[in-house]
Amino acid sequence: MEQFKDDKEFYRVFEEFLKRVLSDPQVGPKLAKAKIRIRFNYTEPDATIFLNFVDPPPEGMFGSYAIGDTESKADVTMSQSAEVATRFWQGKLNAVMGLASGKIKASGQVQRAMGLVTAIRPTFKLFLDVLKEMGHEDKIVK
Repeated sequence: MEQFKDDKEFYRVFEEFLKRVLSDPQVGPKLAKAKIRIRFNYTEPDATIFLNFVDPPPEGMFGSYAIGDTESKADVTMSQSAEVATRFWQGKLNAVMGLASGKIKASGQVQRAMGLVTAIRPTFKLFLDVLKEMGHEDKIVK
């Protein structure tokens, strides 16, 4: 699996993915029920994404996101490499195992975030679709 060449490429892929997830009528309402704010800090490349399921979302969305946001108050902060995130969003890394192995580090209300794992399983296909449509088949875990 190839790495993202820089944060711009990473953000382009994840922004498209998040737009789909947060507007998905099957997944979005389940995520919105969590009423949680999550910051994802990534390395290789360095990037930050903030998901907000507390404040009113934009029209047609069930939550909001901000790329590069390191200021907003998060209930949970998850830290991992971009490669780990890419594996997770393809359904190739179990979140609990990622935490246990240290590949994912978490602080704050971790149990609340872990409650979302079942709700997000259907998004794994969305992530693969985004990678394929954007010409990033090289990032698909074989």
